[in-house]
Amino acid sequence: MPVLKGFPLKLDVRPALERLGAGAWQRIVDEAMREAEELISPAIAYAVHPVAGVEESRLIVDGGAALESAVVASLFGSAPEVVPMIFTIGPRLEERVAEYGKANDYPASFALDVIGSVAVTQVGAVGYELIEGLARERGVKASIPLNPGTSHWPMSGQRVIAGLVPAKEIGVEVLPSDILRPFKSIAFVVALGSDVLTPAEGSSCDYCERRDLCRR
Repeated sequence: MPVLKGFPLKLDVRPALERLGAGAWQRIVDEAMREAEELISPAIAYAVHPVAGVEESRLIVDGGAALESAVVASLFGSAPEVVPMIFTIGPRLEERVAEYGKANDYPASFALDVIGSVAVTQVGAVGYELIEGLARERGVKASIPLNPGTSHWPMSGQRVIAGLVPAKEIGVEVLPSDILRPFKSIAFVVALGSDVLTPAEGSSCDYCERRDLCRR
């Protein structure tokens, strides 16, 4: 099962700066950016799994693992394959954020944490481009990504995904609470097929019961 590590990231923190107020935070963010470059270790673990069956509220992949979500079952049930993926920026940035917090340097802690959030999102973008490449090789399309922790898929789904990919090879573990560690890590699943819902046609937000409460 494939692993991708150590690839370059082009961090764009301008959207985050706009929310913070670029003038007041510019110096702090500039310093945090320089530090983040030494702390971020992007890594991706993924695998391609055939779909073995579909039920009303879950999708079964080869080997019997079940993705316990009615939305996943509905949107991915006709696809021949799915690609579970976990991606991370590693533990060092969040460790440094904690150190700043203990030292009561809250601006530096907050700025570095924001950069970490931007970074893990961009690692996910690299991962999705990788999946799109797999889809092109097969002459099919890549669906929207769906991830556990949403209103339709409990956090326990992260443990299932971690069992389908080489998570340990990129240093990611699942805590008893079903949270991934390092905390700047995300799990999702994408379907490969000819009639899947693509990002150009929809979004995972369309299926979230809490979307009216979300700032995004």
